[in-house]
Amino acid sequence: MRRRPAVRNRAFARDDDGAAAVEFGLLLPLFVMLTLGTISAGFAFHAWLSVTHGAQESSRFAATLSIQAGGGSTDVWLATVGQRAFDASNLGTTAQATPGSVVCVAIYAPSNKFPVTVTSVRRVTYTAGATGAVTPVFATGSTCPNMASAGANVDYVQVSVSKPVDFNYLLGAATINVSAQSTSRYEAVAYSP
Repeated sequence: MRRRPAVRNRAFARDDDGAAAVEFGLLLPLFVMLTLGTISAGFAFHAWLSVTHGAQESSRFAATLSIQAGGGSTDVWLATVGQRAFDASNLGTTAQATPGSVVCVAIYAPSNKFPVTVTSVRRVTYTAGATGAVTPVFATGSTCPNMASAGANVDYVQVSVSKPVDFNYLLGAATINVSAQSTSRYEAVAYSP
């Protein structure tokens, strides 16, 4: 016959009833915070991939689109490339876009050879306000902000795209800005209808 060991001090005897529920209650907030953070990081990563794709695609598009094929003037060409950047980045349009997003398109042409008809550098910057209304600003003499030059004797185009993303987690939220930049050599040939 088996005997149960005697408990010498009943004060140290343990009762495991409800221990799993207490452990679950302690770990649930941590698990929920980790899950929501992972989901939010996934959305931020998707936004970054989207603006990176948009900057690269529109830069390559601009590099192969002649000024004539893009509308005949540098400003119309810049607007055409800007719309491509908005479309490829899933930001909206050049009239109504994701609030806080910024798109910059610049062409640098030191040789000023045909078909490029700009005086060295011309750019357009689209900024979406709080309501999503987009304001274009055309400028001469400088490339997109925070972008390095591709060289003094090379014709090139620059595209910069940025978008604010809400990063939510259990204890709060933050807005992060995802951005991408792309520079391509301008390779377009004259358009012949």
